[in-house]
Amino acid sequence: MRMHATEFAGEFDSGAVPAVVVLVGDEGLLVRQTATAIARAVFGDESDEGLSRRNGGEVLWRDVRDELATVSMFASQRVVVVEAADDFIKQNRTALEDYVAAPVKKSVLVLQPRSFPGNTRLAKAVKSSGAVLECTALEGAALVRWLAKTAATGHGIELTREAASLLVELVGSSLSQLESELAKLASCSTERKVDVEIVRSLVGGWQVQSTFEMLAALRQGQTGMALSEFARLYESKEPLPKLMGGVAYVFRRLARATEMARTGKRLRQALKDAGVYYKEIDESNRYLRRIGRDEAEMILGRLLSVDKTLKGVQESGKLPDHLVIERLLVQLACSG
Repeated sequence: MRMHATEFAGEFDSGAVPAVVVLVGDEGLLVRQTATAIARAVFGDESDEGLSRRNGGEVLWRDVRDELATVSMFASQRVVVVEAADDFIKQNRTALEDYVAAPVKKSVLVLQPRSFPGNTRLAKAVKSSGAVLECTALEGAALVRWLAKTAATGHGIELTREAASLLVELVGSSLSQLESELAKLASCSTERKVDVEIVRSLVGGWQVQSTFEMLAALRQGQTGMALSEFARLYESKEPLPKLMGGVAYVFRRLARATEMARTGKRLRQALKDAGVYYKEIDESNRYLRRIGRDEAEMILGRLLSVDKTLKGVQESGKLPDHLVIERLLVQLACSG
């Protein structure tokens, strides 16, 4: 089988772990989590005496093969993890093909290469009788699901969907950084259920609070106040992509609500259904009515344009990035 690690990790049981598993990709946290899940499935709560980690750039195949075949005094099964396994696989491809065809019973070989093309004989053999698990970056709904699951199983907190989305906008898609923020939320929050308000208060410090105050000023038509807050954030060296994460989080929802209202839904209900923070629904309602539908329908396009500019995909007329964002803020604060 070949699938993303998040679809499989945590679902192993001792009788179903394949004899050969390839964890392919460079998302280190997923690699570690999946390798841990494999070891837990094999050894349960018993000692992991049978677990061995070897550097693929140094270890010889014969040593790995011997370990797989050797039963420890303290464990009846073996799990051998070959880390950084790209060169190891290249140098031992034929031997590995033979091993996949006739693996040692009760032992598990885990290979961790950065890439593992599916058109090779080895990859086809592993896919047929073992497992190839993609440990690659997550995006969109898959990333939000991973956050919610990791928050619950790894940190004992319930992360609402909107809080998870905000966390991604503020922190980015790095699983290691998101894991670190989940640990912070779990240790600092007095509530088991973590919502948008808690994320706002605990993630990012005063800069995040200032970002949302700036956006409130925009919705209220206080352009000067919003630009002053932006200048303070910029002077504090707040990363512009992170700042834009907060802007995008708020205004994408307003754009979504605008589209819902265009098809006939009442605006207040559209704002609620679009995921606008409940304390900001009235203010957002007034804002959209103030700027009018034509301007509201331009919000999403403006956000996408700035995102492309910051990523270097689109030219901005040679404007520095901070002026690109400043121009966006003026456009969003328009009075129609």
